Amino acid sequence: MSAQLYLRSRCDVLLGHGDLNLVGSGEYCKDYDFSISKSGQLIKLKLPEDGKTIIAETVINNINPDIIQILRASDYDSLNKTEQGKLREITKPIVDSMRELVGLIKQEHTRFDISDSLIGNVRTEWSLGAGKWYSTPYSITIEGGALPGLGNMDDKMAQHLQELLSKNEQPLVAINYLHQAINSNSTRYQWIYATISAELAIKEILIRIEPKLEVILSTLPSPPLERLYGDVLESLSGVKPQTSDLNRLKWGAIRRNKLIHSIENEPPSFEEANEYNHFINDQIKWLLYQYRHRK
Repeated sequence: MSAQLYLRSRCDVLLGHGDLNLVGSGEYCKDYDFSISKSGQLIKLKLPEDGKTIIAETVINNINPDIIQILRASDYDSLNKTEQGKLREITKPIVDSMRELVGLIKQEHTRFDISDSLIGNVRTEWSLGAGKWYSTPYSITIEGGALPGLGNMDDKMAQHLQELLSKNEQPLVAINYLHQAINSNSTRYQWIYATISAELAIKEILIRIEPKLEVILSTLPSPPLERLYGDVLESLSGVKPQTSDLNRLKWGAIRRNKLIHSIENEPPSFEEANEYNHFINDQIKWLLYQYRHRK
């Protein structure tokens, strides 16, 4: 007879600064609840008031008995590759859901202190509903000063994140490069990473609007950055940034190329790099807004 399987998982949010968290402090500190559907599983997520962990829970109906035997294994390495694959298939959605939530917080809340690895120290447990919980077999792996404007969770942001989770919107890979730029101690690399972020962001958005562009944008030489944000985006969505922004994107890419190809080229000042990072951040936020509100 098939069984009902309960899964719960907890992870640490990998923050770059020890005293910071995602919720804040004081009398308004509270838990935040979210939900997402992945691989046929309805997964409930909780961001506890500690602001440094994520908890996820799900129930899987009609689970096959062989899965229970795999879960009962005392050691991950004792499982063969087929069994390890079945275990990953069961546990991956709940872990991915936690990573997706933290990724969206990083993207939407501009949390520059969240590591690119997003989550660590993942602990997943299973139960058949009798009140007893057991650890799933696992392999030992490592998921490999405070900045102004770090936002903490509030009801408005929580509602916004839930809407994105309900739509299964994935965080942009580009955000990781922007955060590398902001966290870098070198203004040269800040500029380089920020420009890479701008390039990836427009490609990711264009592919989301028109999936057929993926082969072209991922395999062929790309048009200049200002063309992607300008003519190409306008042809697909009917919008484009102001001319001054397009010119700044063009100039930013030219300077990036000089910084890459000539180590003797004068790096930007801290003020220049900081302003450029914020400009790229604004362009990515603008892209996301246009993508979400396109007709």
